[in-house]
Amino acid sequence: MKKLTFMISTAVLASAFVAAPGLPINPVTMVSSAHAEEPKKKKRHPGKRLYLRKSCLACHGKGGARSIQNYPNVSGQPEKYIAQQIKDILSGKRVGSHDENGAMRTSPMTGALITPEGKVRVSDDDIKKIANYLSLQPPGKVRPLETPLTDVQIKAAKKLYKKKCRACHGKGALKPLKNYPIIAGQNKAYLIAQINDVKNKIRKNGKIKSMYPVVKKLTDEQIDLLGSYLSQIDRSK
Repeated sequence: MKKLTFMISTAVLASAFVAAPGLPINPVTMVSSAHAEEPKKKKRHPGKRLYLRKSCLACHGKGGARSIQNYPNVSGQPEKYIAQQIKDILSGKRVGSHDENGAMRTSPMTGALITPEGKVRVSDDDIKKIANYLSLQPPGKVRPLETPLTDVQIKAAKKLYKKKCRACHGKGALKPLKNYPIIAGQNKAYLIAQINDVKNKIRKNGKIKSMYPVVKKLTDEQIDLLGSYLSQIDRSK
């Protein structure tokens, strides 16, 4: 009986490795193929690790899409634009006005990335990786205004945007010229702060000087209207 059982078991085992006529049986290859079919674990983007380690999360939020106060949402922005702005802030080419506490708006970033001795804590390669990571992230969701714009206000804002901003930032504020940011869906407080910084010629880096003659006559009401309107353009859909 034991001998019969052993013969049956052997026959079953052999049948498991029966190959097509003329083809050699290679159990090792079969096992390797099985492993190859297993789903590979997705690697984390190296820029994400740097984004978290360099304290970017504190102001710009998860994935660069949940900024606080008057800091910008940086997710889904053009990669080269992000990288250049980081470099300009760290080099001092880009500065900002002072907030309600008297601190320059760019100081949290320089404070996190530059040592008291003046050494920059992030390399050009790090910046490139962070910029690439952020450019691939989905845009943040719109934050509803406390008081929604009326149809009349929206119409006026669209007209004002077309006259003052569309030439560089594109239709619907979604398709800017090269080296310009996407301003649709941006944080309202940030938009207003930056327009005022341009108007007062505090910002001077990049393509900013081309904006001087465009915004110099904007009133506070018009700036608030533009900021409100642009902040409600939903890029997350």
